[in-house]
Amino acid sequence: MRKPALTRYLPQLWGVPAQQAILSAEDRGRFPQLAPDFDLLSAELEGAFRQYDRDALAGQNRFRLVNLLLIVGGASATALGALQCAAHGGRLWLGISEAIIAGLLAPLAVAARSGRSHRAYFTNRLKAERLRSEYFVFLIGDAEYRGIDDERRVEVLRKRIATIEDEAVGS
Repeated sequence: MRKPALTRYLPQLWGVPAQQAILSAEDRGRFPQLAPDFDLLSAELEGAFRQYDRDALAGQNRFRLVNLLLIVGGASATALGALQCAAHGGRLWLGISEAIIAGLLAPLAVAARSGRSHRAYFTNRLKAERLRSEYFVFLIGDAEYRGIDDERRVEVLRKRIATIEDEAVGS
């Protein structure tokens, strides 16, 4: 079930969304001649893909949550400042509340500025998408898989998965 448009991109506070397989069972059923390849890819590649996909979604969720908290917190501190101004500076509790909110926002701003969650999202998303691409390259038997026997194809697949997992972003 799809979320309403206004809430679709809000971060989830717990967990990450349910994951989909690279290919659905229905799509796999349409190509019974590829069943051994689907089983091999499930065993060798899909576990790594799901882990990177889950980590990417978690990183994206953290990034969105930090930014949402900064926006809401900044708006709250501003509103409290406006109320304090409207009260002609006579409400000590408004000033203290504003200071507490601003103090709590400072570490969030430092975390957002560091960009760790955003980098984690990009790194894991890139690896997940490269694994997804490798899935289909393997299925069609292109690139390094062209014209080699099944045993060698499995070796090449394992090597490619290891290479993708070991590569740093930007290389």
